[in-house]
Parts: sequence; C-alpha cells; structure tokens
Amino acid sequence: MTVALVEQNDFAAETSSRSTKLIHGGIRYLPHFEFGLVREGLLEQKVLGVIADYLYSPLDFVLPIYRDRGMADLPWWASNRRLLPLTLRMGLTLYDTLGSRQTDRHRKLDKEELEELVPTLRADQLRSGFLYTDAQTDDARLTVALLKTAVRKHGAVAVNGVRADAVDRVGDGFSVTLKDVRGNEEFPIHARSIVSATWAFRPPSVEGGSKPVSMVLSKGVHLLFDPAPLGVGDRAVVLPETEDGRVMFIVPWRGMALLGTTDTPYDGPPGDAVAEDEDIDYLLRHLHSYLDVPDVEPYAAFAGVRALVDDGESTAKASRSHQIVDLAPGYVQVIGGKLTAHRPIAADAIDRIAQYLGIDRPSTTAGELLVGAGLEGPVQEKLSADLAPLGFGQEYACELLRRYGTEASTVVALLTENPDLRETIGRGLFTLAEVLAATRFEAADSLADVALRRTHLSWVTRDHGRAAADKVAKVMAIELGWSPSETNQRLSEFEAVLASERL
Repeated sequence: MTVALVEQNDFAAETSSRSTKLIHGGIRYLPHFEFGLVREGLLEQKVLGVIADYLYSPLDFVLPIYRDRGMADLPWWASNRRLLPLTLRMGLTLYDTLGSRQTDRHRKLDKEELEELVPTLRADQLRSGFLYTDAQTDDARLTVALLKTAVRKHGAVAVNGVRADAVDRVGDGFSVTLKDVRGNEEFPIHARSIVSATWAFRPPSVEGGSKPVSMVLSKGVHLLFDPAPLGVGDRAVVLPETEDGRVMFIVPWRGMALLGTTDTPYDGPPGDAVAEDEDIDYLLRHLHSYLDVPDVEPYAAFAGVRALVDDGESTAKASRSHQIVDLAPGYVQVIGGKLTAHRPIAADAIDRIAQYLGIDRPSTTAGELLVGAGLEGPVQEKLSADLAPLGFGQEYACELLRRYGTEASTVVALLTENPDLRETIGRGLFTLAEVLAATRFEAADSLADVALRRTHLSWVTRDHGRAAADKVAKVMAIELGWSPSETNQRLSEFEAVLASERL
C-alpha cells in the first residue's frame, strides 16, 4: 500500500505524549472479566520488548494492602477487606497466567519488606502487599519510532501541521481536502481508502456515509516530581484506592517520579485541556494519603484527554477497548483503545482496509523491528567508545540509547562533525546535537516540538527549557532558514505554549 499520514498539530502533541507511560495489561480490568483486554496487553508487552526494545523497560510495581482500605475497581464479591490478600493473589496469579509468564511472576511482601522497598509508605494499618512486574515506555519517542519505520522502511509520507478538512467520494475512491495549518494553503489528495484515527475530533463525514461513532471524553492529569523526597526509587507504587474508587500510580520515569492519573469527564476543546488547581489538589491529597512525606511541589503538571466509546457508562468505567467502524465502504473510524494496544489496533484497522481492497494478507507488524530497535550485541559498548573522545561518559550514552536505540549513531555523527553542538542543556541530559537531529530527521518545526516531545526538556527541568530556548532556537533557525524576526516569533510562540501548559 501507498500511505499518507497527516496530523494537524505535531506528532504525539496530545494524548500520545501525555499518558502514564505504561505498557501493561491492566490489573484493574481483571475483576470485570475483561480477560481479552488484559491478555492482549500482556502479550503485546512481549512483542514490544522485541520490536521496540530500546523503548521498552520492565518495571516492578509495589502494591501495598491496608487494613482500613480496599482495592479500587473490585466488584462486591471480591471487595471483602479480610479476603483482600487472597483476592489479589488470585488476581495476580491469573495476570501471570494470561501473560504466559514463566519469569517475573508476582510475589507476596510482608510489612517489613514493604517498608524496606518504599520507606515513605504510611505504616499505620499497613498489612502486607505484593510485587509484580509490568513495563513502561516513552510514548512520544515511540510515536516517532513508528513514523520513522513507516517512512524509511515502507515509503510512507507523514506530515505534521496539515489538517484534513473534508472527505468526498470520487469514483471508486476519495478526495481529501487538506490544509497547511501554518500557511493556510488548501490542496486535495486522492486515496482508495481512509483510516480516520482522529482522537477526540469527529472525523469528516462523507455523503451517503454513516455518522461517526459517539465519543465520551475523559481528562487525565499527571504530576512530575523530584523522586528523592518521595522515596520511591526505581520501582512503581500502586495507590490502591482513591476517594472516588480508582487506582493511582507513582511511576519512575526519566529521572522523575510521575504521579497519576485523574479520570474526570471533559467537554471542552480537546486540545485545550490543562491541569486545573482542583486536579493538582486531588493528586497531592492522595499522594500524602499514602506517603509520609513533607509538602512537595511538582516540577510540572500535564493533562491528556482520553477519547472513549460512549457506552453510557461513566468515564472511569467506560471500556478501554477499541472499536473500528465503517463510515463508508473503504472509510473506517478508529476509536478508543490503550497505548499498550496501539499495534494490534492498527493491525485491526489495516486488515479491515486490506479486506476492502481485496488484499489477502494479514498485518505483519508483530515481527517488524522499529527503526532504532536491535540492541543485541556490543551496541552500548561501541556507543560509549565513540562518545568518550568527544567528552561524554557512560551516563549520556545510556540516555541516547533510551531515546534513539541504534539510531544514537546519528546523534554521535552530528556531535563528531559539529563541535558547537556538543554543548549540553537541561541538567546535562541533552545536547544541541539532539536539537538538530529532531529538526533534520524527526520533523520538529517548533521549539515546543523539540522541548516537549522529542527530548522532554520542558518536563524534566525546573525552568521547563527557558534557559536553553535561545540556543535551541539558534540551531533550528540555521537548519530551517528562519530570519531573526521569525526566530523571535518562534521564541514567543514557545513561551505561549509553556504558559498554556501552566509551566
């Protein structure tokens, strides 16, 4: 197939960079008998651990049990607090079984082990707990890896800053009216078929077609902290019951501690969701409910919007399963789903299109290595050896591998060729060479593209990238040919984005 992908904002600008960064089956779905959804997620862990190895990290979760608290999402028959340890053991055993796990199976923890693993856990009424394993990823970098794979290995065209405004039937195919968001130029493209994966936006209707599926929107907010005061180390912690009957996580991520998430109905413009004061208060209240820590200020807060199938349930109870529906012959809408299941969702959608086009071949992405994958062998040793003469140590080599995998060699080449790009920014975690790499090879067109998504500079620094903004803009200006006035305009746009994020 010949494929074009258009995105009106930047790739991963919304929910695809605002998740809890987890690749998991979801233990919360077990009591509701959503075994298929759980098994899909657990088996997908194994697939992603191979095809996106550098973006996949196993992660231990500590699940404490309290005498005076339950476990959220449990139905009435499983919520007896006296029987909670047994209920959870049975559930985690089933979790291991559904994932066909031979290793990394769960284990019981007594109170002393819990306090050793998470010394800040409130000890009053602490009973016992469990340790189990799931996994995490870098959602925005995963999106970029998927795009690189489609473009470089399969000849797809992928452009950001281009919006699909209308769809019209033309012969046995479609004409899609596109608009360059920054330049306002309109132009058509023609396609035999269309996949509308338009998140919280309703896809364009087509004459004679069906109405798009109704959606319900839910806002999820996360906070980022310095992990040291929280005492959580390199393990995630499950906060088993919130006041509104949900679970919450504290997850180590990129040297930070990520706390989330909320689940509240949202009816505003999808791209305008922000962390309100009440969202932050809610998260902090539950943090202090479980951890005996002093008042801590988050580095940052971010909000994402989930687009779920409207099945009449509350947003917290609405299914995370996806649906693929025909809006017209050859035109399908994808709705719902989880980050963990992104690949099988895409496979389902393209298999539907292939059937329409008369192509008798199933999706093969379960065995397709993404660009950057394949870290077996002495990849890290070679990278460290290449970086050492340039003045970089093992820590930066590890950072590059986590972001780029085998593609780290591209950054090394830029560092080798351009000594000026060896300057570090953002607590020394990034170099200016990565700014050039994001601009030249990853379609970054604004400072926000670089700082919020390609590098996460804005999320892991106290000033959210402001101190480095002039340097980032200079590198981008040279590469993209910005004039001094346009560079100043882009700097102003970056500050406006940070303000809109309440950073």
